[in-house]
Amino acid sequence: MKEELEEYMNYDVGDFCKDDWKSAQKLMVHGCDPLPRRRCFSVAPKLYTKPYPINESIWKLPDDRNVRWSQYKCKNFTCLARNSTGKGFFKCTDCFNLTHHELPRWIEPIYVDPNSNLTSDFLIQDILGLKPGEIRIGLDFSVGTGTFAARMRDFNITIISATINLGAPFSEMIALRGLVPLYLTVNQRLPFFDNTLDIIHTTRFLDGWIDIVLLDFILYDWDRVLRPGGLLWIDSFFCLNEDIDDYLEVFNMLRYKKHKWVVVPKIDKDEKLVAIEYCWYKKKLSSDIRKSKIYFSGQKIIRNDMFLITEYPN
Repeated sequence: MKEELEEYMNYDVGDFCKDDWKSAQKLMVHGCDPLPRRRCFSVAPKLYTKPYPINESIWKLPDDRNVRWSQYKCKNFTCLARNSTGKGFFKCTDCFNLTHHELPRWIEPIYVDPNSNLTSDFLIQDILGLKPGEIRIGLDFSVGTGTFAARMRDFNITIISATINLGAPFSEMIALRGLVPLYLTVNQRLPFFDNTLDIIHTTRFLDGWIDIVLLDFILYDWDRVLRPGGLLWIDSFFCLNEDIDDYLEVFNMLRYKKHKWVVVPKIDKDEKLVAIEYCWYKKKLSSDIRKSKIYFSGQKIIRNDMFLITEYPN
């Protein structure tokens, strides 16, 4: 990556920067994070228009003119909402569909079988009921368009949405909805002081692709910024069935007490059982007491998708 970093830092001071955000993101993903600062002006969309008012922007696709589309397969938000290219980040193929896919999330449960009440979903009002009136600020570290932050805003809770632009303008979308995006990768230490956040939520991010050691560093960093009494909500963790014990050992290292664990089977395109889902709550302990109270919703088969919510006790 030495040549790529040298190319990134090859610019004229006081001039416009190159439109090289994708190269910069590649550097970040490969460990050069945070990137060194530059003394040049960022390139902006040529026909940028003012954003919609906040009462409209939350559930309305933004103006296409407010994004630089040159590095994407889709060239407008309608294409993303329809998933017209069939390509992009596979975990978020529908997250630009604000009306049908995003609107009910965390408000209405999705049942695996319409004829049963089996679900691995946790609803926001149920989670907030664990700590009535105590959850005010937090972080959503996910791949998405900020819908979790939008929903928490309905409960007067401020959520910062951390993401990167994996195949689509996630950061711009979050900002244009009137929410706060935080552009960083898993390699970076969270830019928050110790014991300051009430809640951390993640979905479509932590998965079986992640190295055990890297997961260890991530969880310890999240533990660092959660205040005593804060909640950690790991909303979907997907891994091979034979790896589940290894990942559970990492989560159990935090010493959280389980509140709920729902196992829901998933089937892949070859009609094989493939997934496990869990959801976890964490309450952070003060002093040298660690964690307790975990909500776990999940599926257990050959592949696993895990949801965790944990509580850091006082």
